[in-house]
Amino acid sequence: MKKLTVGSLFSGVGLCDLGLSWAGMRHAFFCEVDPFCRSILANHWPGIPIYVDVRTLRGSELPHVDVLCGGFPCQDVSQGGRRAGIKEGTRSGLWYEYARIIGEIRPRYVIIENVRGLLSCGIEIVLQDLAALGYDAEWEVLPAAALGAPHHRERVFIVAYPHSQRADGRARLLAPLERIMGEHQQSVRVSDWLGIRFDRARKASAREAYRGPVIHRVDDGSTERLDRPGGVGLLPRELVPIWAQRLKALGNGIAPQQSYAVAACILEAEELPAAPTPPSSGGWGSE
Repeated sequence: MKKLTVGSLFSGVGLCDLGLSWAGMRHAFFCEVDPFCRSILANHWPGIPIYVDVRTLRGSELPHVDVLCGGFPCQDVSQGGRRAGIKEGTRSGLWYEYARIIGEIRPRYVIIENVRGLLSCGIEIVLQDLAALGYDAEWEVLPAAALGAPHHRERVFIVAYPHSQRADGRARLLAPLERIMGEHQQSVRVSDWLGIRFDRARKASAREAYRGPVIHRVDDGSTERLDRPGGVGLLPRELVPIWAQRLKALGNGIAPQQSYAVAACILEAEELPAAPTPPSSGGWGSE
């Protein structure tokens, strides 16, 4: 069966990529500057090329891919940052490298992920650049809470494709998103979290808005006994730096179920089946 091939920029530890793999896409390359994140990618996607710096990456060096995905740095568009915007010299200004590579390899689909703050600080630049490259774009805000996670983690997903790829009058590519989420992402926790808003500047506000557990310690998908008394001990001193890197990588990532739902929309547009349900745990690099 045909599988769409994927190139990944700003890959992190591959959480967005994991969702695409769950759906049935096959990776051809990654690009990630952080050594710890590259070690995770190499472990779970052995044999797949991992490039180091998006700024030196050239389309002529890359294999052909159907889908190019990536979440460029959010620090300058996030509501929790200084809101410097997408400018040359800023972290979020690496969008321009993303746009350059889109123009050089001309994928059939582009998936761009970022924080909700992009909608009020920079999305017009992204859309203008995509239009100048000859791409139409659709976007949705997809919270992890809608997929069963006990936190909001709202993310903007932009899906772009060449102007002539979808005929006028056809339904939006992301139109099936709600149905796909309903079919594959049922969770008893959704109703407790959808619609809750709280002041992130105050630590106590989350507890005031939601009286249940707000943060769970999670280790590789297994939560049993981790939050119960006596279930968690102090880390050995030599493991603290590794856990700090791990937590940073997870904080920069998304829930793979979010990208799975977006990937399923693309596969439906291609009249290809998506895997019916993402694995409940594990499943890395299931190419």
